[in-house]
Amino acid sequence: MKKILKIVGIIIAVLVVLTGICLLTLTLTDYNPEAIIDLEVNSNTKEILDSKDTFTIHTWNIGYGGLGVTEDFFLDGGSKIRADEKSVVESFLDNIIETLIEFDTDFAMIQEIDVKSQRAYHINELDLISDVFDTYDYSFAKNYDVLFVPIPFPPVGDVEAGLATFSQYNISDAKRYSFDSNYNWPLNTIMLDRCFVVSEIEIPEQEGNLLLINAHFSAYDDGTLREEQLKVIKDYIIGMYDKGYYVVLGGDWNQTFESVDKQYPLYKNGELFLPSVIPNDWVEEGWTLGISDNAPTYRLLNAPYVEGETQVGVIDGFLVSPNIIVEMVEVIDLGFENSDHNPVKMIFRFK
Repeated sequence: MKKILKIVGIIIAVLVVLTGICLLTLTLTDYNPEAIIDLEVNSNTKEILDSKDTFTIHTWNIGYGGLGVTEDFFLDGGSKIRADEKSVVESFLDNIIETLIEFDTDFAMIQEIDVKSQRAYHINELDLISDVFDTYDYSFAKNYDVLFVPIPFPPVGDVEAGLATFSQYNISDAKRYSFDSNYNWPLNTIMLDRCFVVSEIEIPEQEGNLLLINAHFSAYDDGTLREEQLKVIKDYIIGMYDKGYYVVLGGDWNQTFESVDKQYPLYKNGELFLPSVIPNDWVEEGWTLGISDNAPTYRLLNAPYVEGETQVGVIDGFLVSPNIIVEMVEVIDLGFENSDHNPVKMIFRFK
């Protein structure tokens, strides 16, 4: 009996030591970006924006190429960490790339681009996407950089990912703005470092410039963190509009909108993801939501997608300042074939 207890004690001690080493490593390597970071602008165009034109913009969370129609995800109530085979991710990405080519857009905001992640079999998706937009200026900002995510089992592993904004017109400046996190140690060492990316484009014939703001808000919290992030970004966009800028905010809000709540009712299914609701009065007078409910923009990942059964809703879209007119907004219904999100297209012009 003493021998058994000794062996058990040794095993427990080893596990404690390994856990300590793991926590220390994650703490020392934790990605802790500054509040504001100047981003590199990859310059591939000399096109100057003409304020008399109309412009097309798309936003799309591509789900790192690993969340197509056949997949589920453990944080949404599913069981998977990643697709079973690399070829599945490659197939999703091939189709995503084809869709991006078909966009033929002036601007694109893309979220969940993996650069080097085990969940996407270490495919550099930024290289693939930037090849599509090889005549565009673009900037990329990390919002996830963890040496090793040790949960669940099998573990997620290493993750390096972020969001990028592409412009057919010259980007004069790009910055990454951090959202505050309310996660305590040690959870904060393995969670996303949420942010929004601001890309500035000069408008020669106008007093102010265009600001494209690509945002990816938090998902798996009780709603308080998303509420704080909404306040931060609202203060920022109103401040920039007051300075004379033209503002287009877009991305994955991970929240639905009161105006589409009746179209896609909220499902309460135990502990599964439930988007909070942005009330109509959150939008300042004169500002316009660029959203559409012609099709859902996200689907729940508790199981493979089944049309008519899987929880869906609208959590992606745009918000524009009063000096911009929205001509058209449309969800491009791809049936969640290659991502757990559908793209949103908007056409706009300056007043």
